[in-house]
Amino acid sequence: MIAIHGSYYNNNFGDLLLIKLVENWVKSKVNSTIVYPMVDKQEQKEFKEHFPNSFIGIKQRETWQALVCTGGGYLGEPNWSHGKKLGGKWNKQFFRRHVLPAEICIWSNTPYAIVGVEAGPLSNIFVRHEVKRILSHASVLSVRNIESKKFIQDTLGIDSEVIVAPDAALTISKEDIPTTALNYVDSLLAPYQGMISLGIHYPSRFLCDTPQAELLRQGLFSTLASTPDVLPVVFSDCGSNNVPSDTEKLAKIIHNSTGKECLSLPFKGIWETAALISKLSAILTTKLHVGIVAYALGVHCESFATHQKTPRFYKQIGRASQCIMLDDISDKNIVIEKIERALQAARNQVSPINCQEYEQVKQNSLIHKQLVLNFLNSTIQN
Repeated sequence: MIAIHGSYYNNNFGDLLLIKLVENWVKSKVNSTIVYPMVDKQEQKEFKEHFPNSFIGIKQRETWQALVCTGGGYLGEPNWSHGKKLGGKWNKQFFRRHVLPAEICIWSNTPYAIVGVEAGPLSNIFVRHEVKRILSHASVLSVRNIESKKFIQDTLGIDSEVIVAPDAALTISKEDIPTTALNYVDSLLAPYQGMISLGIHYPSRFLCDTPQAELLRQGLFSTLASTPDVLPVVFSDCGSNNVPSDTEKLAKIIHNSTGKECLSLPFKGIWETAALISKLSAILTTKLHVGIVAYALGVHCESFATHQKTPRFYKQIGRASQCIMLDDISDKNIVIEKIERALQAARNQVSPINCQEYEQVKQNSLIHKQLVLNFLNSTIQN
């Protein structure tokens, strides 16, 4: 039995995609049952929709042959938790969600790999101590950017080998997306052929009652009102697909403010979201992995980031200008400029795939896959 752990909470596309990719890598190498140790009870039904044949829980921990911890940002605190040296919601959540799988392996001398994670910053002294312990005992350790490596080696003082490679989600290609998911998206967009489909992602951020969210809305409405060839496509990548979402709210506001028809697409599934991203002309997002997958699939993306991990990615791929921290937006013209750049790239069919660094970034991201395969080869007897 192989255990896979990640940040599989709130039905979140990016984290679920990373888990799905690692699951596929594991299945390609060994014929073993896969278990997910820490899925919350209230989220197990939706998790099973994405991973229908999975086992959940730690009851069979004595049969674990190995553990693979997938990528994600769960070894670094979000901006809003920075400075909380004692207590704090995120710090408590970290201990509840992410400690037990690795500790079980440490106690039982079961090998484990940590692949493609983001590490740091960490303010809480207890979280920092535990992360250092978990990282120090890993058989394999890779991170998705140089900042994480520096945090591990310089701040935590770990002298283990730390391999750096771009986010594992960059390994995705259009060939990975099931035909059923592509056909589903094609059917949604078919009535709008010839239009520029502008993805507007993570509507919750656009609906916040903050000065920056108001500037986002103003810039968006102003641009859409003057571009009759653009179809706004509001979509979400997390949460329950059975509950009315902020996608509907934002779509209605866009329609009422601009008079434009607007598609509203709540989260349906991992592959449906990947298929949608691949079919859009351009994307605006406040989150990380929609931008990563967009780049991997050749779609221009403009980022309004809310987490320090996001600008790290755009810097890594040589596209730092496409990402700005949301809190740094002080004028709606900044928003308008970014949206117009995305639309221009779409109209001119300018794709990241045609850039010199694209193939190298994609190739380097496969290092995480090879590390997983080598780890399993060295630890598992089929």
